[in-house]
Amino acid sequence: MVNRRDFIYGAASGAVTTLGVGAGILRSADPVESSTPPPYARWSFSQQGEDIVIFHALHDLLQITTPTYVDVGAAYPVRGNNTYLLYTTGAHGVLVEPNPALAAELRAGRPNDTIVEAGVGVADSRAADYYVIKGNPMLNTFSPEQVADLQNGKAESVVERVVQMPLVNINRLIEEHLGRAPDLLSTDVEGLDDAIIRTLDLTRFRPGVICAETVPTMGSGAASPITMYLGSKGYVPRGGSMHNTIYVDAHRI
Repeated sequence: MVNRRDFIYGAASGAVTTLGVGAGILRSADPVESSTPPPYARWSFSQQGEDIVIFHALHDLLQITTPTYVDVGAAYPVRGNNTYLLYTTGAHGVLVEPNPALAAELRAGRPNDTIVEAGVGVADSRAADYYVIKGNPMLNTFSPEQVADLQNGKAESVVERVVQMPLVNINRLIEEHLGRAPDLLSTDVEGLDDAIIRTLDLTRFRPGVICAETVPTMGSGAASPITMYLGSKGYVPRGGSMHNTIYVDAHRI
């Protein structure tokens, strides 16, 4: 068993090097402060520490040495990314990102991953309108409802432009690029997480861990539709943040 206290320490400043668990050199496409955290500290790259919970769910709880992942809405290769921490420790997978500029960054910063420059569809359509949000590519979305929420109370349009982007089915994507269920499915697709997760064929492709954006829980504190749906399919919440919830397959605990 890897000593989790000692994993990912040491530092680099923008260096692109390989990190093994406990090896101590950080791989980063973004500049990183040169410092050495104490042995009980951890690097985190996601929005609010979700990647640390994911790491322990996969490695400690499910005992998976080298996980695979599908990261839908990957955005940046390092900053705010839920799978980069896994990548630094030898994991690999599929990054799905419809924004061409961000897809190019992912290819440069994550050479061991497969980059799919498309959106994930929830119907039979092979293309859809993709809304590019002014000044914040992290909010780009295929969801007109999400755009309406962003536009609420603003006089100037929040949309920079609308482009047609290809769509792929989540099951076909997994079949073609992994051939089996990923150990982790991470979704951050600005309003479509629930719809995409419901299209996943859990009898064929059942991830051990799912991380999904569940912002609606911030309002009332009630369980989100994703939590209720995955609960009915045998998943239990085991951590999260103000933005995301991390679920683990209860059958494997």
